[in-house]
Amino acid sequence: MEKKLTFKRLPVVPDSEKLVAKACDAAATAARKVKVRGPPADVAKQRERQRVQVMGAKIQGGLSKLVAEFPSLQNLPPFYRDLVEALVGIDKMRKSLGAVDGTAKTVGKLCREHIRKLRSARSPAEAAAVRRQAYGRVSSVVKRAGEHLAFLREASVKLSNLPSVYVDLPTVVIAGYPNIGKSTLLRALTGSAPEIASYPFTTKGLQLGYIEHRHRRYQFIDTPGLFDRPLEKRNPIERQAIVALRHLADVVIFLFDPSETCGYELSDQLRLLEDVRRTFAELDVLVVSNKTDLLDEARVRRVRELQPAAFFVTATTGQGVPELLEKVLGVSTTDRGDSRKVEKG
Repeated sequence: MEKKLTFKRLPVVPDSEKLVAKACDAAATAARKVKVRGPPADVAKQRERQRVQVMGAKIQGGLSKLVAEFPSLQNLPPFYRDLVEALVGIDKMRKSLGAVDGTAKTVGKLCREHIRKLRSARSPAEAAAVRRQAYGRVSSVVKRAGEHLAFLREASVKLSNLPSVYVDLPTVVIAGYPNIGKSTLLRALTGSAPEIASYPFTTKGLQLGYIEHRHRRYQFIDTPGLFDRPLEKRNPIERQAIVALRHLADVVIFLFDPSETCGYELSDQLRLLEDVRRTFAELDVLVVSNKTDLLDEARVRRVRELQPAAFFVTATTGQGVPELLEKVLGVSTTDRGDSRKVEKG
């Protein structure tokens, strides 16, 4: 079964002060609705008990729900686990979730403690004093968790922008410098315009394409901004993102433009090819020369000397694309690809 994971429904993380203020407002409203009769002290105790109960339940429930709605870090596929590590840090996220969960439990404990104290209150003033004490201690505890809530709020925004991809489909990653025709090749291979998904490490977004062959679906990914410059020019987060993509890839297409009309010299493009080969050392990297229609015989001979196994295509016209696709599908359905699919899921 195809498994597509998305972080789009992450919870809204509240501000600590606003959380307490809303809980207190709800508690005051609930207390006014309490209909009790009897001595003033008993009436006061019932109303103050209601305020402490409702305030505590709102805060504890809200924090517990927040923790429960964050994705389980333990069960994340390797691709997403590496992206979470790159974006926010798994240990930091786990620490903050643990702190918020602990805060929720402490709030419940404090409220139960003060509800017990209310039983011995002998006047409305004593009951109000116990309630104020409960409010103060709970507010202090939640305030101390404010830094963790702020971290989770930022993490929620970042993770909501992670791309939604299938983690168990045979996947082809396309790499190469800008302006060499990667998007055009993606369209030629899949027969349709690629889907554009937000990606936290790029400015243009992740481009996704899909085909079905012999009752099996294949996923193609172009990653603008990640594979378009040498490794030493990428920042640590970009490098981690590339590591994450390695978990998805079954085949890598390295596309280059020997006509150099893209604005980059052939020597620079081939140096990037070596970076990609090192990054995906365990995979087949298919080297593809684009814009064949712009090459003279001397340039074709030069490419064959430098990259004897290169495929020659013209993505704009479709020349050579069927042969390339046949090779891609053959490589991605090898036994190794199937075993990696199990690992990726």
